[in-house]
Amino acid sequence: MGIATGADLHAQDLDFLLRRFGKSGRYYWNIARGIDHRRVSPDRIRKSVGAENTYSADIMALDAAQEALDPLAAKVWSAVARHDLRGRTVTLKVKFSDFQQITRARSLGHAVASQDELLSIARDLAAGVLPDPRGARLLGVTLSGFEAPDDGPAQLSLFD
Repeated sequence: MGIATGADLHAQDLDFLLRRFGKSGRYYWNIARGIDHRRVSPDRIRKSVGAENTYSADIMALDAAQEALDPLAAKVWSAVARHDLRGRTVTLKVKFSDFQQITRARSLGHAVASQDELLSIARDLAAGVLPDPRGARLLGVTLSGFEAPDDGPAQLSLFD
């Protein structure tokens, strides 16, 4: 259809989008113009904390990828530590040079206890998918499945 970017979507008229996408066409037309009437919920509860980085040169080697996870794990751990929260699920995100993206996750029977444990799990997950001949263009680490220090459920506010 010739729509690859937001600018391409913006260039389409409403009739074209309605014919191609039905009633969703109006939503796409509005969003491409910055029109969104959905209610804003500033107190939405966050369900995960993540960090990712896109690299100027693709990461080809496993050891380089594992090293690149260090600052990502530190950033995630810093955010959850400020709120005295821990999560049970670590997710690794990898986007390859061909823009294909994969995620791998590991859920534990207990909360991740430290930044070192978070990093170790992320590195193990990376070892399961890297190296890859396409090279990693982006890496991300996310911690989710939050629980409060008293083992009761808790979540992080989006704006905290």
